[in-house]
Amino acid sequence: MKRTSFILNNEMINKLMKIALLIAITTITLSSCSSKTFKQNLNVKKSSNQFIAKVDSIVIHNMNKYNIPGLSLGLVKNNTTIYSEGFGIANIVNGKSINENSIFHTASISKLFTALAIMELVAKEKLTIEDKLVEILPDLQFEDKRVNNITIKTLLNHTSGIPDINNYNWANNNQTSYSLKEYVLGLNLKLDSDPSTEYLYSNLAYDILGYIIEKVSSDSFEGFVKENILNTNEMHTSDFRYFEIDDSLKTTPHSKSWLTKKVHTRKIYPYTREHAPSSTLNSSSKELSKWMISFLRTISDPKVNSKYLEMIFPSFDSYPYIGLGFQLDHIDENKTIGHYGGDKGYRSYLIMIPKENIGLVILANCDYNEDFRQEILHPISKLMLTLDKK
Repeated sequence: MKRTSFILNNEMINKLMKIALLIAITTITLSSCSSKTFKQNLNVKKSSNQFIAKVDSIVIHNMNKYNIPGLSLGLVKNNTTIYSEGFGIANIVNGKSINENSIFHTASISKLFTALAIMELVAKEKLTIEDKLVEILPDLQFEDKRVNNITIKTLLNHTSGIPDINNYNWANNNQTSYSLKEYVLGLNLKLDSDPSTEYLYSNLAYDILGYIIEKVSSDSFEGFVKENILNTNEMHTSDFRYFEIDDSLKTTPHSKSWLTKKVHTRKIYPYTREHAPSSTLNSSSKELSKWMISFLRTISDPKVNSKYLEMIFPSFDSYPYIGLGFQLDHIDENKTIGHYGGDKGYRSYLIMIPKENIGLVILANCDYNEDFRQEILHPISKLMLTLDKK
């Protein structure tokens, strides 16, 4: 009897522990939510411009539908920014407004700029896309002999076989200048597939590209991109280093509780320096619009270095939706180039239609119901395609 009683008591203890854990999780979830439930309820402003009125209507309808705290939108056409606007709030607690200069974590849009930095070095004949990774980084640690076959190109188009990152450890918030070097050289690379045989999206591959940029340029990754890409495109407030962003421009990340369905602010901003090349460009729709104008002009120039054009064409026969850094797709019959972005508390989407000299970017400070990106940008892109055809 005593033995049976002991077993029953253990079962009771296990049940109590499960209940206590559930209560703890519930308490943490509830405490992370604002005391007042957030509900977006924006109204469309009247405009005599039919195009602007339609764009505003599409944006606000989706913000109310998906309960998006804040959003910024930039549209360019024929070398001009035709629309740049912020909607909603940067933080649901203090109610600070979003505008076209508000800075968002852009997540994987960052990869476009890392890829561009590589191509800058290619154009300067500092390296080629066929160079072997192990020749550039001889101190790289690995036991998998297949690593010897990784090239710059396979890193750029996600065919290196390098696995993705499981945990970004954003709470580390590393800011030291040697953070990226320590991270990459501390790896013991083991591949998920042979190089050049399979498309496997890898953030880690882009972090390694960032360290290659440091090694080849003798500059920090962020410093090289800032000087050679951001500043040359008048993106002066944008930076891969979150700690360099002016507090007045920052936005706050938001998530939705799986238990209560309430929107809440996240305590940790998605930043740590070792993942800068894959994920940490902080920018605004206004400044990304400037870059889109510049890039569209570059690839339409017959004198442009062919390496930049190579970025926007399929680079892997088995997966024609990837160039060198750029994700490739179509809207109706129109080819698009760009990149999606998503991290804790943020979602983004940048697309360009080169043939029509059109570019669109959306930045939002929430990470749920992410289809709003396409539901906003795709209808607007179709409106833009008709602007000069009426």
